[in-house]
Amino acid sequence: IKLFVSGSNYTNPVASADDPILEEGIIQDTLWLNFQKSATDEKSIQRVESVSLGQPKQSSDMRNVQIRYQKPATAFQHPNAGVMLTSLHWILNTLTKVAEQHRTTTIHHAQRTKLRLLEMYNGAGAHTIPLAKSMVLSEIVAVELDERLVNACRNNCRLNNCMKGEASDQDQTLVEVFKGDAAEWAAKTLRCIRKKTRLSNDSALMNASNNGANNYNEFDILLVDPPRQGLDATVSEMAIKGTFSQLIYISCGRRALIRDLKLLCTDFDLVDVAVIDL
Repeated sequence: IKLFVSGSNYTNPVASADDPILEEGIIQDTLWLNFQKSATDEKSIQRVESVSLGQPKQSSDMRNVQIRYQKPATAFQHPNAGVMLTSLHWILNTLTKVAEQHRTTTIHHAQRTKLRLLEMYNGAGAHTIPLAKSMVLSEIVAVELDERLVNACRNNCRLNNCMKGEASDQDQTLVEVFKGDAAEWAAKTLRCIRKKTRLSNDSALMNASNNGANNYNEFDILLVDPPRQGLDATVSEMAIKGTFSQLIYISCGRRALIRDLKLLCTDFDLVDVAVIDL
């Protein structure tokens, strides 16, 4: 399932020297997330009650979050808005369950209580921004190869005040977007893992080699939304050998999904699945 908001608000190019987001027309969209507030704990994880294209009614026990998108007019657009909303709702609730489980197991420890997520094939940020606004993650690192979509995703992070280093509220989930090939990123991560393994017997060398270098190698959750041909073998290897305790796989290629799951399930347990007919 590919999750991009279908939109009809077409405008002229908005590119400028300072903001090279697009050199073509754009489509602007608005999405609403409706969260259920806790009656007893304001810091508790809030579940997503609904995802909609129209603004929900205001309620004292609900938190409505508006998300704005801009994307290239020629980029992929989901042909079925209802399916898109259903799919995104499932992803958000899946992430909420993972976060609740993690919080329960770490609440009495000194560990951070929020999770770090690596998102590959993130496009213009159709998943990225709602995940950031769910407030259950400490940070999202997003990787996309298409430069147009990289620029669009960065612009969408700015529109929604969640760009790392620029957001006015640094306590929220912040997003860092990188231009890069998923297979190359995975290969670099695997090299770091092998280096860490070699140095693990020498604590002095280990501490010297770390020096913050693990920032982009150590994540709790991997979210992938690959093209129809599925994951590169290097990405699957990274998922298995990396620090990920959870993997969320969005697929639009049934055969590739079956192939990838045969490999991934040697290390991951299949916990939940949603099949949605376009």
